[in-house]
Amino acid sequence: MKINRSTKVLKQRIRARLKRLAQCGPCVAGTLNRIEKVGKSGKPVVSHLLTFKVEGKTRSIYVPKDMVGEVEQWVKEHRRIKRLLAEISQLSVGVIRRYVREKRAAARVKDA
Repeated sequence: MKINRSTKVLKQRIRARLKRLAQCGPCVAGTLNRIEKVGKSGKPVVSHLLTFKVEGKTRSIYVPKDMVGEVEQWVKEHRRIKRLLAEISQLSVGVIRRYVREKRAAARVKDA
């Protein structure tokens, strides 16, 4: 993403992303894993686990069949939120850098 824009444009983009962030729903950090095992009868048994980190250790919890679709959406929502936050952060850094350039340019004009 280019950040060689004016401060006004950068701030508009930040506001636009904050609006998108405000529309976010439930989310969960982790990965939904599909586990296939062979049951006692010899038939394949499918289950789902949500895997995530807690204090540096991997934890997993069982996800009931009827919640798999919902949890999948929560994981996708978390990824979307992370991308939005990264964009907002990048744009904010651009505003800071732009501010410094504008102040130096104003000082040069003032001195001349």
